[in-house]
Amino acid sequence: MVERWAVLVAVVCIAGGVAVTTPALGADEFAVGATNVALAAGGGHIVAFSSHVLDENKQPVKQWQVSNVIDGIHVTATERPRDSYGWSSAVPPTPTAPQWFIIAFQNQKTRLITRVRIDPTTDDPAEIGRWAKDFKIVVSNTTQEGPWVEGKSGRLLNKGIPQTFDFPPVECRFMKVVVTSNWFSDQFVELGEVEVYEAIATGDALDQLIIRLENLLQDLKRYRDSQRYNQPLRPELKPTMTPATTPTATVTPVPKPQ
Repeated sequence: MVERWAVLVAVVCIAGGVAVTTPALGADEFAVGATNVALAAGGGHIVAFSSHVLDENKQPVKQWQVSNVIDGIHVTATERPRDSYGWSSAVPPTPTAPQWFIIAFQNQKTRLITRVRIDPTTDDPAEIGRWAKDFKIVVSNTTQEGPWVEGKSGRLLNKGIPQTFDFPPVECRFMKVVVTSNWFSDQFVELGEVEVYEAIATGDALDQLIIRLENLLQDLKRYRDSQRYNQPLRPELKPTMTPATTPTATVTPVPKPQ
């Protein structure tokens, strides 16, 4: 961690006028913006989804509703938000029947996106296999029904850390996150948070440096949080949301010979 702060100090010194060695970008090159354009507080919103878990009265469970994926609230080993555990689907995903949700940006504006950061961490521990595994990012620049163009496909680690996926800049009015598998649960798929970042065209070295500094600060915060990925078991799991279990054998200890 000390080394990373040293890197930050070095970069800040460069920005302060000692030297600027970053070459200017060409007109057709891009830097990654530091603002999460999918964040609900910034106008991002969910326009459609496959399912989310319901309670015994067939009402959405607030702690697990799909809007939690863009509320900016992360579950960590030391911080358990009161009303936002992440998103839980009502059924498990399959390649032929995936679980999904569609994000639109403020005023349904078209964005040129190039990075998605996904945090699979929810209030359930990784060990029960519900976290999202295989996924696709598809985008539409017309309607929320498509047509869709694939931007990225990938696999998430079964670890409670935000994971970054970059792809060539693509115009996007609606972004659909399609989850085709979890790690092994036969009940739900869960996902903590999704962030979306734009590609910003700039030929100004100072603008580029500012963007990189902002990204570095975010990376430092994510590194700090990545040290906290061991998730506690939730003691108040409801029966309708408890994974199937098998009885365990009782072992009677053999007394040691005197």
